[in-house]
Amino acid sequence: MKEKIKGIIAGLVFRIIALLTLGQISPILSACVITERDGRILLIDRSDGMGYTIPGGIVRYKETVEQCVLREVREETGYTVTLDGIVGVYSGLGRDPRFRAASIAYRGSIVSGTLQDSSEGRACWREPGEVFGRLAFDCEDMLKDYLTGKQRLS
Repeated sequence: MKEKIKGIIAGLVFRIIALLTLGQISPILSACVITERDGRILLIDRSDGMGYTIPGGIVRYKETVEQCVLREVREETGYTVTLDGIVGVYSGLGRDPRFRAASIAYRGSIVSGTLQDSSEGRACWREPGEVFGRLAFDCEDMLKDYLTGKQRLS
């Protein structure tokens, strides 16, 4: 419930800023990493009830996109990962119902750590077929691009 409230508040604040700047505000930047093991994908079963997502989050002011995704994966799943490439850039106008956001999706590999949950939700390994139709935001597009080897640029 806490995560759902945080999302609603963030969305409201972003919309107010967009109104005050007459729409002249940049989208929020986020990043995620798709990690596969034995045909299963590392996902977060979100605590706010929105569905499954790929581990990642919003880039903080004083960090790079790469630092963000490494931090977020560690916080959300307990794993340390390396980034092996880019799946794509996702900037569709409706990709996040809470606020205007653009995201960079990476492909990665686990280096160390143990699976753990977080306030974001329950970290889990799922086969793609188990979660299609139950992924939040545009994570289904990201996962399909990853699985087909397609690199998306928006």
